Amino acid sequence: MTASHAAGALVPGRSCGSCTACCRILEIKALDKPAGTLCRHSTGRACGIYPDRPEACAQWHCLWRRIGALPDALRPDRSGVVFGLERRPPDAGTSEGACIVGRALDGEQAFERWEAVEAFAMFVREGSLPVWKAHGRHATLMNPGR
Repeated sequence: MTASHAAGALVPGRSCGSCTACCRILEIKALDKPAGTLCRHSTGRACGIYPDRPEACAQWHCLWRRIGALPDALRPDRSGVVFGLERRPPDAGTSEGACIVGRALDGEQAFERWEAVEAFAMFVREGSLPVWKAHGRHATLMNPGR
C-alpha cells in the first residue's frame, strides 16, 4: 500500500493493544485536549471512555495500523515513533496539504532506531506525499512529495 492510499482499510490482525500514543499526540477539540499532552481519559493502557470517545478518536489510526509493510516493531509504543497521515504539516511556515508525519514520543533519539529509519526511507521512496520528522516543537521536511 502506498502512502497516498494510507487512508483506507486497516491491516487485518493488527490492533492497538496497550498502545496509547495517539492519546498523547492528537489534538481532540471535543475534549479540549491539546496536541502533545496525555488525554485525561487515558488509563495508560487504554481509553477510559472508549465506547463514548469522540469521533476524531474513533476515526484516527496511525499508519502502523494502515500499512502492512510497516514491521510489528514499528507499533508506536514499541518504536517510540508515531507515523500518521495529517492534513497540514507540523511547520507553521508551510502551506496546508496532506502529509506523512513521524512524531517522536520521547525525544529525537527514537528516529535512530532501525524501524523508524526504514519507515522514513520507505515513505520518501514512495514519494507521493511530503514526509516530515517531528519532535517537540521541531519539524524537518524529509521529502517535499510530488
